Amino acid sequence: MPIHKLAEGPITITVAAVETVQGNYGTQVKFTSTDGTDVYISELSATKQLARLNLTPDQSIGETLHFEQIKKNGTTYTNVSKAAAGSAAPVAKAAPVAAAPRQSVEELGAIYAQCVAQALTTLGSACEESGIPIDASAIQAAAATLFIKATR
Repeated sequence: MPIHKLAEGPITITVAAVETVQGNYGTQVKFTSTDGTDVYISELSATKQLARLNLTPDQSIGETLHFEQIKKNGTTYTNVSKAAAGSAAPVAKAAPVAAAPRQSVEELGAIYAQCVAQALTTLGSACEESGIPIDASAIQAAAATLFIKATR
């Protein structure tokens, strides 16, 4: 089975199997793609990144995930994100991003309204359940995050 090292560049795979293994650098999670390519990341990074995506290792099976290393302030981080269906490739190098079609202010307003409603529902429910007060700035920040992701 080929091993893809993230230092060589990002990769997008459809996950066929996930296994916790002992590697040269401690406990690692091995993601095996449907074509047999293995991607290893540290257990801590895997746990944090999958939790951010609301996935467990078992739930990531069948998902198309994008793995990459990000260098920031002299430190290297592993980033895992969900990829669009059908975008899996053995080694997916970063490709130029095509510009999104221009949207009208009304269209953008409608998208933002949906983001605010979703942020209010999700964040409001979570805060209510845990007894944490919620304010407009928290809703605005959550909505902005959704809006940015939705309009990329």
